Amino acid sequence: MAASLFLLLAVVLAFTAGGGPWALIATVVAGAAAGTTLPDLDAALGLRHRSALLHGVLPMAVALLDRRTWPVAVGLGFGIGLHLAADLFPRRMHGFATIKLPLWGSIGPLASYLWIAVNAVGSLTGAALILGHVADRQVASGALAGVGVLGVAYLVTTDGGWWALAMFAGLGWLALR
Repeated sequence: MAASLFLLLAVVLAFTAGGGPWALIATVVAGAAAGTTLPDLDAALGLRHRSALLHGVLPMAVALLDRRTWPVAVGLGFGIGLHLAADLFPRRMHGFATIKLPLWGSIGPLASYLWIAVNAVGSLTGAALILGHVADRQVASGALAGVGVLGVAYLVTTDGGWWALAMFAGLGWLALR
């Protein structure tokens, strides 16, 4: 339910708040908040848990259909990327934890890990690239700071999140070296 409300807020901000820096930052952060829990709406939508439709880049791609919602797409990309990063560390990758394709079913453990990793990288990379097109450096830094705080708060409270946070810290350390 929270995902729906944050997504609605992000879309309303995208269409009504104007193009100011604070509106853009708020839109991206609200979109990221939606993206962290949007993949888990699969059951509420009548899909099987870990549906490929929501556990991938598709929601971000849909938001790219209208130029006005590109900041929403950025937020969704960051949020879904964080969600998928945590999903890389389930207790066991079988049954409930595997990715499900519509009309097909589970793709199995190895393919699920690959799907989640590729879509996490795609979501995060796509969000960063699109952010460069919708915001100048200073506004992008503000949006990244907001998403960073939100991301840490999400990862420390979700299953697999501590491992994902450690992975991001390690990647950040490597990037700075």
